Amino acid sequence: MLNYAVYLHLNGLLANISELTPQLKNMAGVYARSAETYLNLLQNFTDEHRLPVSSDVAVELQKLISFDGKGQPRNSPRKERDIFAVGCIERVQQKVKSYLEKYDKTYTECADVCRQLAAQIITFYGDVPQALNTVDEFLSVVRATDSLKPYYAQLVGVVGIFNLRSVFDSVLPQAGIKNY
Repeated sequence: MLNYAVYLHLNGLLANISELTPQLKNMAGVYARSAETYLNLLQNFTDEHRLPVSSDVAVELQKLISFDGKGQPRNSPRKERDIFAVGCIERVQQKVKSYLEKYDKTYTECADVCRQLAAQIITFYGDVPQALNTVDEFLSVVRATDSLKPYYAQLVGVVGIFNLRSVFDSVLPQAGIKNY
C-alpha cells in the first residue's frame, strides 16, 4: 500500500505540470528546460520512495536530455525540443496517473468512511468530540465503540494503521470538529 503522504505529494507533483504550460509562450527552449527540471524533481521523488514509476520517469528524462532535433526540419531546434518535451511530460503524466488510479478509489472511500465515523462520534457523544484534541484520541473512541469497531477493523485492513491515521487526520477539519 502506498503511503498516504507519498500519494498526496505525488498528486501534488502531477498538479504542478500545469505550471509548465504557460512557458510554451516564452522563448524557444524555456519549456524544455523547465520540463527537464520538473522530470528531475519527479524522478528524485520516485527514486527516494522506490516507486515503480521511477523507471518510466527516468526513460522520459533520458529521452529529453538526449534529444538532438535531427530529422525535425520544421522549426528551430529549440522549438522542436519544446515540442518533444511536451510529449515526454504527457507520457510521464499518463504513467503516474495510471499508477495512482488504484489508490485513488481506496483513499477516497477511506476518507468517506472516516468522515462518517467522525460524524457518528459527534452525533453519539455530543460535546465529547470538542474535548478530543488528537487523531489518536478520536481513533481510540472509534476502537472503544462497539458499533464502530467493524469499520475501524475494515479500514485498518485496507489501508493500514498509519495511513488510516493520516486519512482520519485530513478529514477531521472537514467533519466540523472545532478544536481540531
